[in-house]
Amino acid sequence: MGDRANRRGRARAGALAALLAAALLVMGGGASARYDGPPESRLTREQLLRNFELIVFHNEFDERVDTRLRKWTAPVKIYLDIRAGDRATILNIMERHVHHLAQITGHDIALVPDPKAANVAVVLERASRLAQVEHDYFKDGLDIRQVMQTNLCIGRYQSNSRFEIYRATVVIPVDRVVAQHRLTACLIEETTQILGLPNDSDSVVPSIFNDRSSDIELTDQDILLVKLLYDRRLHAGEPRSDVLHKVRDILLAAAPAGLIVRPAGLSAPPP
Repeated sequence: MGDRANRRGRARAGALAALLAAALLVMGGGASARYDGPPESRLTREQLLRNFELIVFHNEFDERVDTRLRKWTAPVKIYLDIRAGDRATILNIMERHVHHLAQITGHDIALVPDPKAANVAVVLERASRLAQVEHDYFKDGLDIRQVMQTNLCIGRYQSNSRFEIYRATVVIPVDRVVAQHRLTACLIEETTQILGLPNDSDSVVPSIFNDRSSDIELTDQDILLVKLLYDRRLHAGEPRSDVLHKVRDILLAAAPAGLIVRPAGLSAPPP
């Protein structure tokens, strides 16, 4: 039993290292490594760890720093409540993205046709009709129209006493986001953030979790943050300090000589 468990642990560690290698460039020379991208596209291991802490333990709607890790342990079942907008376009974006999230996390994430079978609702409605969305989904008194005055789209999740996320709602005022050419960005960002990455930060670059970003898809860094959050060695309810220690060890094992992240669209430096 112990030997099999050790082999499984080594296999998981090897799998994560392989996944990281697809998006990380391991550098032997540290600061002397060549790279053709702009300065903000270069991320060291410590910067990636800092960005993980910023996105996972901070929250754009709350100044408090979370002291425990929150993530899903149950399957994530997503219902699309499409009340407005181009259904075919929305389905195409979400089918592709949900499949991508399932691949990234190794977690059971899927669209479902029945709202009663879902624990996540993604609601697309015209901005003028958000009062009905508030009535249908936010019984706790959240003033969604007030929130939307300073946010283009929102995602909100709930967690239990074990810090396991068990329910989430995403609201997209579809006419407003389409007018700003942000439908894809809103759907992808919010449905990723409700996995347990609740913060936006202007200092995290390149990232879709940055309000100043023009990214409409997950960047390589975003993918790494999601992969790290759903590494099986990180558990819901673990203290922040323990989680960050584990993440540092994971990154050190994957890139012992230091690393930079290649953002999507930029080629790797020559050998």
